[in-house]
Amino acid sequence: MLDLKVRYEQTILQSQLEIQEQTFRNISQEIHDNIGQVLSLAKLNLNTIPHEGASDKISLTEELLGKAINDLRDLSKSLHPEKISDIGLVNATRHELFTFQRASKIRTELIADETEISIDGNKSVIIFRMIQEALHNTLKHAKATNVTVAMRQHGTQIIIEINDNGSGFDTTSIKSTETGIGLKSMEQRCKLINATFCIDSIPGKGTTILLVINNS
Repeated sequence: MLDLKVRYEQTILQSQLEIQEQTFRNISQEIHDNIGQVLSLAKLNLNTIPHEGASDKISLTEELLGKAINDLRDLSKSLHPEKISDIGLVNATRHELFTFQRASKIRTELIADETEISIDGNKSVIIFRMIQEALHNTLKHAKATNVTVAMRQHGTQIIIEINDNGSGFDTTSIKSTETGIGLKSMEQRCKLINATFCIDSIPGKGTTILLVINNS
């Protein structure tokens, strides 16, 4: 009876994640096919406008459009689950941290070797979403200036640590907050892939999230 309940819960979680991934896929495709192309067309049209008397403003507008196009391209890549499976968890995380740092001005560091991390493609997508959730919480709540993600493989286990030097918090008081909701999502994802996570945080001392994935 217990096994049946566990399988039922896993099926529900899997369905929720599939819906979420399809949503990410649709958003990614929309960004690539429509928004990105419209911005590119706008940038091309700017090049046809005579620059007399407004060259500085037009050049600045072209620069801003170029930045928006690149940012949208990066966002599209990070949302698309197939891209994560193709390039691997380490490279996907490296790209995500680069984008996160550029957008937030929070310094990031990745400690990992892609040759040492071997993980199933579907699991890598779920783990990547958990890393994204942790980064989102850091940006929204932590007031951090540095974030470090460390990955290592020990036998059949993959261990991921996400550290920030932010304001920290009392871990007993997060259940009713938005941070608590994000952590609940991570907990649900962990159950789906036979993983565990714990969080260590002290007010004024930053936060560490530890993910342990059984890759057997």
